[in-house]
This record gives sequence, C-alpha cells and structure tokens, in this order.
Amino acid sequence: MKTLLAALVHQIVDAGKDRGMDQKTLVQKAGLSASTLSKLKQADDVRLSTLERLANVVGLRVSLSPNDPVLEKLLDRTLFTDPE
Repeated sequence: MKTLLAALVHQIVDAGKDRGMDQKTLVQKAGLSASTLSKLKQADDVRLSTLERLANVVGLRVSLSPNDPVLEKLLDRTLFTDPE
C-alpha cells in the first residue's frame, strides 16, 4: 500500500511542478499545512480527501480503474500498438 500511495503523491507533486508550483505552494493552495506533504510521503495510510485536495490543485482527480491489463490498454489506446 505504501508504494501505491507514494506513487500517487509523487504523481501529484510532478503535476504541480509541470504547472510551475513548488511543493510549498502546492500544499498552501490545497489548504494544508507545510509539513503535510512530508508526512504524506512517509505515511502508509492517507485520507482520500487529502489526496483529492492535492490532486484538484494540479488539475488531477483521484479515481479507481479496473485491474484488467486488456481494459487498461483499451483505455490508454495502446491495445493495437506494437510494444517497443
């Protein structure tokens, strides 16, 4: 679970960087304390509402997707592409 959460937080931080936001600005815009992001990176459990607040700031949304490789390829539009 920690790996998944770390990946989600990392993706949100990267999206913030792409929008010119440093981590301090990201948490401020989400209405969170300065130490929150650091705690999130170390946590093995995070409130969904906290992830949603951070994701919304950078134009992302938290969602679930099926754990099906074929469906994932369909959704990514890579089902019929040649693997490299």
